[in-house]
Amino acid sequence: MVRHVRVIVGIVTLMAALCAGLPSAAARADEGWYPGRLLAAAPLGRAWAGLDGVQRIEYITTGPGGKLVPAAALVRIPGGPVPEGGRRVVAWDHGTSGLAQDCGLTGSAQLEQHTGPTVQRLTDAGYAVVAPDYIGLSPNSPGPHPYLQTSTEATATIDAVRAARAAFTQLSSSWAVAGWSQGGHAALGTGRFAPEYAPELDFRGTAALAPVTNLEDIFLRSRPDQPEMPGYVGRSVPLVLAGMTGAQLGPEVGDFLTPQGRQFIAGLSTGCNSQARKMLSSVEIGAMLTRPLNDPEFAPVMRDYMAVPVSGYQDPILIVHGNFDTVVPLPLSLAMVGKFVLHGTQNQARWLNAGHENLESSGGMDLVLAFLAKELPVD
Repeated sequence: MVRHVRVIVGIVTLMAALCAGLPSAAARADEGWYPGRLLAAAPLGRAWAGLDGVQRIEYITTGPGGKLVPAAALVRIPGGPVPEGGRRVVAWDHGTSGLAQDCGLTGSAQLEQHTGPTVQRLTDAGYAVVAPDYIGLSPNSPGPHPYLQTSTEATATIDAVRAARAAFTQLSSSWAVAGWSQGGHAALGTGRFAPEYAPELDFRGTAALAPVTNLEDIFLRSRPDQPEMPGYVGRSVPLVLAGMTGAQLGPEVGDFLTPQGRQFIAGLSTGCNSQARKMLSSVEIGAMLTRPLNDPEFAPVMRDYMAVPVSGYQDPILIVHGNFDTVVPLPLSLAMVGKFVLHGTQNQARWLNAGHENLESSGGMDLVLAFLAKELPVD
């Protein structure tokens, strides 16, 4: 999919998608579907995470394999006079919530309560917030969610901003992206592809809190004879395998799984975080696999699916990570920064005395807001 996104540089119409050879474009031509098309916009109809004025939009985005699919996002716009040039936009990419259609921002109470304070801080700072649900995490979007697929996290985010601007004319074309955990992974992918995928927008920068990066290097070490290692970060590989199964890309994931593994993956695909955590706490990776994942047919597909690009960025990057993070260990971000340096990708990195869950409240969001104030100042 990274290759696909590069091929469709500047796609803003369905005709461009057709020229790029997207497999489902012809099927959608009569419906007038194109990336970023707004399908619906309406008030949520309730206080969301204690916040008023939250709107929900549905829109079209580029999904796995180039298929055009529906997705959803939440939008909150500050009150008061609209600045000259419009209200500047921050896309907020949320963390892991599960793989099923009720695991998104309006379906998961846990995700809602975790994301609400962040949305409030951003709107209090004067930004309009567009919070995408990614693909497969809302009732209108086909699942299971292609978990940690870099390209579709990016397209869902960029197209949410496009659709929000179609729904709310007071929004500026100037925008930035920020995210935490899986959302940090999504934010980095978005920052890499935004200038190419949506050149009509004025993208300004990326802030990634505890981003999931370089996990493919760990996941690809998984093998049938793997010993059990409690607390091993590679135990989350089934979530990615479930996402890859839904995306239907490359070799069949099921060919690498035992019957027990296939059953386990199917179960993960229907649940949210609480169920996933319980299942992953007792999983035996070695019992799930029939072949090592570093198989030459499989490894390139997984890397293409979830690797974060290390070059080609055109705009500023901020990475913030906690020294005591055990969910996304600090060495993963240290490795990412090292790759950025080797490839000449400019970035700022900040390390805080925090864990994973409390990174935002322990100074992470302060750093994000300072970064945004410089790169995307509010008039």
